[in-house]
Amino acid sequence: MKSHRLRLHKLTLNFIYCLLVIVLAACQDATPSPTPPPDPETPPATQPAVINPRTPDPGPSPTPTPTPTPPPDSGTLLLWHSWSGNDGEALAQLLGSFQAAYPDIQIETLFVAYNRLPQAYADAVFAGGGPDLILAPSWWLQELAEVEALLPLDDLIDPTLLDAYWPAAVENMRYGDHLYGLPTTLELVTLYYNRDLIDEADLPTTTNAMLALAQANPQQGAGLYANFYHLYWGIGAYGGALFDAEGRVILDETAGAAEFLTWLVEMNNTAGVYVDLDYGMLIDRFKKGEFAFFVDGPWSIEELRNSLGDAIGNAPLPAGSAGAAKPWLNADGVFLNPISSPHQQQLALRMAQHLTTAQSGTVLATVARRVPAQIDAQVTDPLLLGFTEQAQVAIPEPHRPEMVEVWGYTGDMVLKVLGGVLTPEEAVIEATTLINEANNK
Repeated sequence: MKSHRLRLHKLTLNFIYCLLVIVLAACQDATPSPTPPPDPETPPATQPAVINPRTPDPGPSPTPTPTPTPPPDSGTLLLWHSWSGNDGEALAQLLGSFQAAYPDIQIETLFVAYNRLPQAYADAVFAGGGPDLILAPSWWLQELAEVEALLPLDDLIDPTLLDAYWPAAVENMRYGDHLYGLPTTLELVTLYYNRDLIDEADLPTTTNAMLALAQANPQQGAGLYANFYHLYWGIGAYGGALFDAEGRVILDETAGAAEFLTWLVEMNNTAGVYVDLDYGMLIDRFKKGEFAFFVDGPWSIEELRNSLGDAIGNAPLPAGSAGAAKPWLNADGVFLNPISSPHQQQLALRMAQHLTTAQSGTVLATVARRVPAQIDAQVTDPLLLGFTEQAQVAIPEPHRPEMVEVWGYTGDMVLKVLGGVLTPEEAVIEATTLINEANNK
């Protein structure tokens, strides 16, 4: 689990995937080892190989000697993760409670730097080894699932158990037709506000009310990060949608996207409101009390609380003409190794379920100060509670190959509208057309 303030990982996913596949080819004949591979900047092989770690050796073999079946709750589990600081303290508590519940299961852990974790894990799996399970964000789900480095959980999990998590968090653990992980924590954006500048009774519940507040008093303006992830909540609030079932962009099929962009322009033209790509400028102005509202995620809780103290609060994003705001939600989760033995997979699944119980979610909320994915986790921090309230209407951030083309073109769409280069309607049509053409839709 790691804060992703600027969300730049999404803009480089395609590059990471290509680099990952190329480097994996060089590891086809490597000796299985739980140790991470060499620095990913090492020059890779030029031709990627198609590797299926679950394909058995077709050669003849003598009649095997029967291997005794190990006891169901004994063995050794290897976990890879990138949790440190408060996250690491929470993980230590969760592993301690698991050890107490299953004293015959030994736990080994390996910390792998966050940016190296997906490649290190995939390299190890393709070499025939790797950990039994990993803790990782859903950013890498699509790429790891496509190279068959994750174990589908559909036939291993009772579907009714999934009701314990926020629905969007579960859906964010799916790719294609399969569930690949169990969610631990979640991230999404909501509306921060400064109690010194706005009374709780006057908080805007609609976008029109938010605009009216700023027009009446610049100190009740807002900072809106002009990143499509941070802004997507308004598309649904005005009745728009990004994809149809086939992955074709349909932003132009309703007036919703253009209406939301029109609202953004009105906000941006109002004193005290900043719709900008300079995240640092926005959060600094908000911390200095220059405007009352700031749309952001849980990764900024500590920074904002350190600056504003008890004055910082949060509330649901304002509704649009079509209903509630629907921000994207993405989750961190637990994923299993597909080439581990069935016995190891059962042990790993037992740990995955333990790490994602309501009791574990309570630890994540109190120790790591993260938003738990478990509905019944006990959350007392008022800012974390604000995000759990927003999660009730959030939708999962899509895991689709077509998303690679979305980020750049929708970013241009927003900037062209704010800059007056295109009208909202023109910008929506242009972005929709260009994305679909790039995706051959």
